[in-house]
Amino acid sequence: MSNKRKIVFGVIFLIILVIFYALGSQIYGSLRSGDRLNQEMEVLVSLQKKNNELKNRLNFVQSVGFIEEEARNKLNLAREGETVLLISQKRIDQVLRAEKKQVEEIKIPNWVGWLQLFWK
Repeated sequence: MSNKRKIVFGVIFLIILVIFYALGSQIYGSLRSGDRLNQEMEVLVSLQKKNNELKNRLNFVQSVGFIEEEARNKLNLAREGETVLLISQKRIDQVLRAEKKQVEEIKIPNWVGWLQLFWK
C-alpha cells in the first residue's frame, strides 16, 4: 500500500504543479496584455494629439490670411497702395556679418565688466 500511496501522491503533486503553472502563465499573460493595452493607449493619445494639431494646421492653411501671407511672401504681391521692397540676400548677409562683428567686439572678460559697472 505504501508504494501505491507514493504513486498517487506523486501524480496528485504533478497535477497540482501543472495547474499552478497554467494559472501562473495565464496571470503573467494577463499582466503583459494590460501593459500592452497601456502602451497602445499612450500611442492612441499621442496620435489623437497629432491629429488635432494637423487639423488646426489644415484650417490655418485653408484660411484667407494664410493665402494672403503666402502671396505676399512668395509671389511678392501687395495690396493696393502698398509698396513691395526687395532686399537681396547678399545685402542681408552683409548687415548680419556687421552686427556679428560688433557683438564679438563687445565681449570682454567678466571681471572687467564688473569693474566698469562699479567704477565708472
